[in-house]
Amino acid sequence: MSRTLIVTAVQAEADAVCAGLMGSWSRSRGPSTEVPSAPVSPDWDRQLLTTSTLGPYVGRRRGPVTVLAAGTGGPAAAAGAAVALAVAAAAGDPFTLVLSMGVAGGFRGWAEIGDLAVATQLVAADLGAESGLEDLREPAGKVHEMDRSLGFHSTGAPPLPRATSSSADGKFLTLDDLDLGSSTIVPEPGLVDRLATVVCITGRRIVTGPVLSVATGTGTELRAATLTARLDPVAEGMEGYAVGTAAAAFGVPAGEIRAISNQVGRRDRGSWNLPAALASLRTAAGALVAHPDGLLAVADAARPPIGR
Repeated sequence: MSRTLIVTAVQAEADAVCAGLMGSWSRSRGPSTEVPSAPVSPDWDRQLLTTSTLGPYVGRRRGPVTVLAAGTGGPAAAAGAAVALAVAAAAGDPFTLVLSMGVAGGFRGWAEIGDLAVATQLVAADLGAESGLEDLREPAGKVHEMDRSLGFHSTGAPPLPRATSSSADGKFLTLDDLDLGSSTIVPEPGLVDRLATVVCITGRRIVTGPVLSVATGTGTELRAATLTARLDPVAEGMEGYAVGTAAAAFGVPAGEIRAISNQVGRRDRGSWNLPAALASLRTAAGALVAHPDGLLAVADAARPPIGR
């Protein structure tokens, strides 16, 4: 049977995904003076998730779909995904598809809060090297404030070192440029099309394009503009490339779906909307198991694109 591993970073993301996997149901609110309602019970035999032990990790499973919160950032995500893949393979019940899912920042002009992003590329945006010349010259005639207060260098101060970012005058070298591998994982087009088609039933706006994986979240407009100019991405997370790397080591196809919680740029936590992003993540997971071509139907990445 085809099996899917969904890897999130934190437990809140895993909870949202699991809520989607359980399907739509509601508890009775009990007697009401306004509108009496009868109890509505879920089909627990079908919908209740079970625990899945994967080495030192504990995941949750519904049928062929297992959800694992592996931790924040690339190293934790790669370790968790690799262990889960190895344990499943050793047990003779290997995963056949891996998805990185979670919340993310959206790049302006591409993705807004609440949108869902399906990655056409999983990009390690800051894995590589900077190349360029540093400008160590101080503007002529500038006097150091301490020297000025002490009365020294009345006719001007000697040059003082002032380093500027090499990336401003040079270029960023990817792993490809350095001949150290590739900074980009490209999912099969058929998988990307299928995922985008399936999550369309959520009613959310769907965007497709490169999704960046970074070790340090972008917190300035300058860095956001630099990444946009270099990579033209739709969203920024932290784990997708690492999850894809682990999957590639086992020859398993991988994809990434992100729910947008904020705009990439100047860090402003007050403008984030995590509840909206988690709600979108939940509906995306629900679509993945509710759609006729979703994960419960088949997890074959080689299947031709549908409905597009």
